[in-house]
Amino acid sequence: MKKIYWTIISLLSVLCVFLALEALGIFNYGRVARDDGFAAHAGRREEAVNRRDVWRIAVLGNYTDQSYLAEVAQGIGRIALLLNIDGGILGRPVEITYVEPRDESYATRLAALGLCERPDIAYLIGPVSTSRLREVRTLCQYYALPALAPFSPLSPELPVLEPDIFGTLYPTRLLFDPLIQRLKEMGCRNLLFVSAGTESYSSVFANMLIEKLRQDAFFHEIHRIDFLPPAHESHFLQPLKRLYENSDMDAVIFTDTPENLQVFGRVMRELNIRLPVFGNDLLAVSTLPHYIRECEFPLDYVTFEGNILPEAVSRRYTELFRRSPGIKEQFGIVGCWLFREALEELKTYEPKAVGERVKELSARYFRDDRHHIELVIREVKPSAEGVEKHEK
Repeated sequence: MKKIYWTIISLLSVLCVFLALEALGIFNYGRVARDDGFAAHAGRREEAVNRRDVWRIAVLGNYTDQSYLAEVAQGIGRIALLLNIDGGILGRPVEITYVEPRDESYATRLAALGLCERPDIAYLIGPVSTSRLREVRTLCQYYALPALAPFSPLSPELPVLEPDIFGTLYPTRLLFDPLIQRLKEMGCRNLLFVSAGTESYSSVFANMLIEKLRQDAFFHEIHRIDFLPPAHESHFLQPLKRLYENSDMDAVIFTDTPENLQVFGRVMRELNIRLPVFGNDLLAVSTLPHYIRECEFPLDYVTFEGNILPEAVSRRYTELFRRSPGIKEQFGIVGCWLFREALEELKTYEPKAVGERVKELSARYFRDDRHHIELVIREVKPSAEGVEKHEK
């Protein structure tokens, strides 16, 4: 009996000690350490940035291989020049640092880490590549570096960060309605998605669109083929043959580049499949006719056009450079302009406040009628003379 008594007393004593330690926050050490780490980095960054006489903005991405990436970077450089001509931001000039890692995850991580560890960097624009968002976003949060990805959508499947000082601008979901409307007009209820099976824009676009289609009773069957780029005919031949023979399909939604569409098109021709194909803005490149000239299917793709800049910015740009900026340049310009807007509102630099304000501004940018964006469906048809292109 005594043994049981002392055992109970011992257990109660242990419980009391545990509750006392819990009250003191001992078991929250990991969370506290993370919070203190963010606060420490934020304090160092705030002090370093406010001590400088310039705003140092870093731009992270690969610009040489794909023309649209170069256009985004060009837009950032030109808005910085325009801002400096007009007196900078809060009386301080803007200085742009371009960092271009090799196109691989490890190199991007190292480049992002190098920028995050510099407390004098006030703001990061990028990465331009969707597949690099995960690691860059996490590093920016840890090192308290406000950031915005102007031309890359953030996957809704990524974990929530607190505090969240990483925003995105590219309004991918706006592209869905024109595609869905065109599918319904053509009576396409059973769909096959073909996308790059990575965390690329191709995959994120497909995931988000499929999620929306599943909520619409008009659509019945939705199938999917994922591949790892670069595409080879072996990626598509057997899966496509099996699906075409054993299920209903009215159309193909291809969410990747013209180069990979060309490979998929050869497989469709080999299997004698003439389903209509729909694509996203990855196909909105001048070289598209070259890649699909041997394809035998009708193709529709949706893209952005028009002017998304504030009127004053668009006017100043045209005055200075004697031409209007392209849509891809404009996304880069807005990425820099929102940083200016946040600072003009806050009147001072504090990393958490700036990051959260830029994120809020970017999230509502296209909900404002002043920043209307045009959506264009283009129809491309093969013909005996080549490729015919029509706009709707």
